[in-house]
Amino acid sequence: MGSFLVESQNQKFELKSYRVYFDIKDGIAAEEILDYLDRGTADLKQVFSLESDPSFEVYIYPDLAGIERVTRHPMGMGETSRIMLDDGAMLLSAQHLPKNLGEEILKSLCYSIFNRGVKEREIGIMQHRTPSWLREGICQQVPLRARRNSNDYLHAGWISLQEAHKADQLIKPALMLKNINFIPDPARRQLALHQAFFMVRLLVSTYSDKFFKRYSTLMGAFEDMESESAFRQTCNLDYEKFFTMFKDWVRSTNAWAAISE
Repeated sequence: MGSFLVESQNQKFELKSYRVYFDIKDGIAAEEILDYLDRGTADLKQVFSLESDPSFEVYIYPDLAGIERVTRHPMGMGETSRIMLDDGAMLLSAQHLPKNLGEEILKSLCYSIFNRGVKEREIGIMQHRTPSWLREGICQQVPLRARRNSNDYLHAGWISLQEAHKADQLIKPALMLKNINFIPDPARRQLALHQAFFMVRLLVSTYSDKFFKRYSTLMGAFEDMESESAFRQTCNLDYEKFFTMFKDWVRSTNAWAAISE
């Protein structure tokens, strides 16, 4: 392990199957990362049907040049971190740490587990085999429940969904195939992210720990299978029928019940 070490990373935190390598001046950031990974472990195992704790390494470099040096690949425009899927590692720059650091690390680990499980790949501009609402919804489950103000944040999100439902403004799955993080209208983008989280929350509560296991088994085994076909075999529902089920849930469920599902 420690495949991406450089001389400045003279410190290591290790807990369970997680390791964080860093310079001593970045100790507070390393503590936050390890804390979030630890607190998210139980949910990671449930959502992704894992039998053991996932392995993940995080490297904090002084700057972006350190990431370029160990990967031998220049950073793209706007790129401030790098996930090494095959190695189960994330490379960060101390100069560009995200505001919600622990939450972002957990989300990156979720992307890593998800992408490996379904053998994810891009099929178009800003579009993967799995629709964005389903991919984002699954990968938000653990980080959003681990965040410090989780209940308040999710409660506000559920209320916004109920208001959108009353105004007939919930977003159809067919409109959330491409990356919902790039929806230009901020309010609509935030609604899409809330909706993706709770759509998958309904899946997780309905199928317990079986949804991702079944879906990823099909997607991983049949790389030409369309996502909706794998979804239908997993749930006995197509996307539109599931959306109808979701709308009924939004209409009939109070916020605290929805959060605790």
